[in-house]
Amino acid sequence: MWNRGFVSLLATQFFEAASDNIVKGVIAFGVAFTLPFIVLSAFGGRIADRSSKSRITVVLKAISLGVCAFCAFEFARGSAWGALAALVAFAIVSAFFGPVKYGMIAELVPSKDLARANGIINMATNVAVIVGTLVAGLVAQRWKDGFVDGAPDGSAAWLPGIAMAVFVTLGFLTCLTLPKLKAQNPSLPVDLNPFSTYISTTREMAKSALLVVCAAWTFFYFVAAVVLLILPDYSSYLGVKDDETGILMAALGVTIGVGCVTAAYLDSPARRPYFIPAGAVGLAVGFGLLGLAPASFGITLALLALAGLVAGFYIIPLQSMLQALAPDDLRGRVLGTANGYSFLMGAIGSGMFLMLRQLDVPSNRIFLVLSGLCLVVGVAALRWLRKHRSPARAV
Repeated sequence: MWNRGFVSLLATQFFEAASDNIVKGVIAFGVAFTLPFIVLSAFGGRIADRSSKSRITVVLKAISLGVCAFCAFEFARGSAWGALAALVAFAIVSAFFGPVKYGMIAELVPSKDLARANGIINMATNVAVIVGTLVAGLVAQRWKDGFVDGAPDGSAAWLPGIAMAVFVTLGFLTCLTLPKLKAQNPSLPVDLNPFSTYISTTREMAKSALLVVCAAWTFFYFVAAVVLLILPDYSSYLGVKDDETGILMAALGVTIGVGCVTAAYLDSPARRPYFIPAGAVGLAVGFGLLGLAPASFGITLALLALAGLVAGFYIIPLQSMLQALAPDDLRGRVLGTANGYSFLMGAIGSGMFLMLRQLDVPSNRIFLVLSGLCLVVGVAALRWLRKHRSPARAV
């Protein structure tokens, strides 16, 4: 598994995730960052099927260098609209890279190592998100202090650009070591309508277990979106400072990564599908306890760590099944479509959170809502697996 191609992809994805979260952390426009993923992910999957994934990666990383330079300039001059445009540009590049990187895993490692490769990639991504968020926190305050009466004053105004440039440049250099991969479907016609790819790919996925696997996979991002909105409210609920809330988020990210790797190394094709209902029920238990727990920082930290560990057992088997069940010449579009749906589900989860808060439901009690939904998904997944045993043999 630890061949040159996989190590190159691992490093490239780490620096990609870190740089994305630096720019998101310094300037947070969640809707602006989400829309490109919803609109362009399936279109990016079409390009991934039509062209060499390693070549596309190099092109995208080269474009990222230009976007980084533009972003650095706009941050330095304190332009809100320029910074927003740079954020959207980063999101567009990431939307195209999503189906490329996850589709590439199946081309770089043997099928028997697919789950382990996904687990390691996911853990590296979570660590990179934490690193990027921490760097953004350090940079953002100094960047704000670098302005006097709205005008840049001193070198601190360039700090966001410098931080992003380090990670983007490293990501470009590591992707240059990827092996040359052949295009899986070079005769695939170009279709500039991004939504037609969603429709045609969803129809193809409905012919097999892929659509059910995709639905279960995207549910995780619905849950994740809600959790990431709940936790910032915990500074007031627990009576702690914002940096301690950051510790809760970091603990969740680290334990999800550990859970991903653990699930990956316990994985086998026969047991892989049954990790899914077990993970969903485990999440239901963890969220239920969080919803009922007293306002204690230590207890909350421990329960979030538990939920993070269990989450790996839910997400890694599904991600591996998406890659394994998708035909070689359709894999990019399958992963792109799933990626787009996951961001849509995240937006729906965010909407549900805001609706419940408008109804004066306390943030910690929203964990009980998530618990109930996870339990429903876990029971439904178990019943579906007992009725359709073919996915276990297929992967």
